[in-house]
Amino acid sequence: MKKNNLLTFSLLASLPMFCLSKAYADAQPPTLKINGYTIVSAAIADQQRTDNGMGGTDPHIAIGASDLYFTIAGKAANGMEYKYRINFETIPGSDMYINRNYIELNGNFGAFQAGNLKGPEDAMPESGATIIGGANGIDGTLKSVYNFSAGVISGVNFIGETSKSTKVVFYSPEVMGFQLGVAYTPNTSHMGSDDRNNSVQGSGNGAGNSKRIYPDKNKKNQPFGTRNIVVGLTYKGLVDKWFYQFAAVGITEKSHLALTGVDSQQQYPVHNANAYQLSAVVGYDQWRVAAGWIDNGKSRLPKQPITVLPLGDTYQGNAGTAWNLGASYTVGAYQFASAFHRTSRKTDATNRATSDILVNTVDFSALQGLKVFGELDFVKTRTNDKAKTIQQTYFDQAKNGYKAIGDNAATVFIVGTKVSF
Repeated sequence: MKKNNLLTFSLLASLPMFCLSKAYADAQPPTLKINGYTIVSAAIADQQRTDNGMGGTDPHIAIGASDLYFTIAGKAANGMEYKYRINFETIPGSDMYINRNYIELNGNFGAFQAGNLKGPEDAMPESGATIIGGANGIDGTLKSVYNFSAGVISGVNFIGETSKSTKVVFYSPEVMGFQLGVAYTPNTSHMGSDDRNNSVQGSGNGAGNSKRIYPDKNKKNQPFGTRNIVVGLTYKGLVDKWFYQFAAVGITEKSHLALTGVDSQQQYPVHNANAYQLSAVVGYDQWRVAAGWIDNGKSRLPKQPITVLPLGDTYQGNAGTAWNLGASYTVGAYQFASAFHRTSRKTDATNRATSDILVNTVDFSALQGLKVFGELDFVKTRTNDKAKTIQQTYFDQAKNGYKAIGDNAATVFIVGTKVSF
C-alpha cells in the first residue's frame, strides 16, 4: 500500500514538472531576424519655376528611402507572440537614425504595440496613393526635385498625424471582416526618453508637425498635439478572385502652439486637430482600383491673428482637403500603376492653393529582392500672392536665400532600383 501511495505521490508531484516541460517545449524562444531595404533613384524635372536650385536638366541622384530592421521575436506556449523591433534609418546624413523602437504582443486578443512607431492612420488605409509603385509618387522622390507652390499641402497624410512619436496602439482581431485600430499618443512631439513637458516641443519636433500650413522651416515653431487619439475601422473580404477593403480613420487631439525664441511658455490659441480619412480598394485577379479622401477641417490653424508670426489671414482659411484615384495591374514580374491626386486648401478667407498630380509607374521584379522601376509624373500647382508673401517673409527672416514659389508645372521622370531582404 505504501509503495502504491508513494508511486501515486511521485506521479502527482512530477505532473507539474511534466506540464511545465511540455509548455517550454511548445514555446519558441526569442530569435533575432534582420531585414531591410534601400532605394536609389535618379530624377529629371522639366519645370516652369527653377528657383531654389531646382533648375537644370542634369539628373538628381538620391537615396529615396533606406531602412534596416532588427526584430527579436518569440512565442509563448499559449500561442501568444511577442516581439521587440528597432528600425534604423540608414540614409546618409539623416538626422533620425533610430526612428522606430517598440514592443508588440500578438494573440487571440489582437495586437498591442507600445513605443515609437506609426499608428492606424498609416497602417489601415489603402488608397490610390498606396497602390502605386515607382518612387512613391507625391510621397517620394518627386518632392525633392519639384518646386511646390506656396501653401500647397501634400495630400498623403492628414493634419495631426502622429508619425513615429511615442504611443500605444491596439488592433482588434478580425471579426466577420471588420477590424478596429486605436492609438493614443500623449504628445505628438515626444520621442524616446523625453521628460513630460506639454508646453514646448520635445526632441521629436516635427514627428507630428503641420507641413506647409506653417511655412516656418523651424519645426519647433509648428503646432503639436497632446491627448491625440486615432480610431480606424476596416472591412475587407475575399470572394473567388475578388478582393475588397474599405477603411475609415479619424483623429482628434488638443493642439498647441508655443514659439521658440518668443515665449516658450506662452500657448497661442489654435484649432484642435479633427480630421478624417476614407479609403477603398477593390481588386479582381491582378487588377486593383483604389480611392481616398482626406478632410483636415481647420486642424491646428490659428484661431485669431498671431502678431508674432507673419501668418496674415491664414486663420480665416482651412487645413485643406485631398482626394486620389488609382489603379494597378500585375502581369508576371511587371506591375503597372497610375494615380491622380488633387489637393485644395484655403490659405485665407477667399484664396486657395491647389495641386493636380498624375503619377504613372512601372515596376519590374528582376530577381527575388531586386526591383527596377520607372516613374513619370505630371504636376501642376497653383497659389496666390498672399500665400507667397507669407512664405517669402519666413524665408527672409531665416536668411536662407529661398524664394517663395508661385504657380508651377512640371514633367518629372524618375528611374531607380530597390534591393530588399
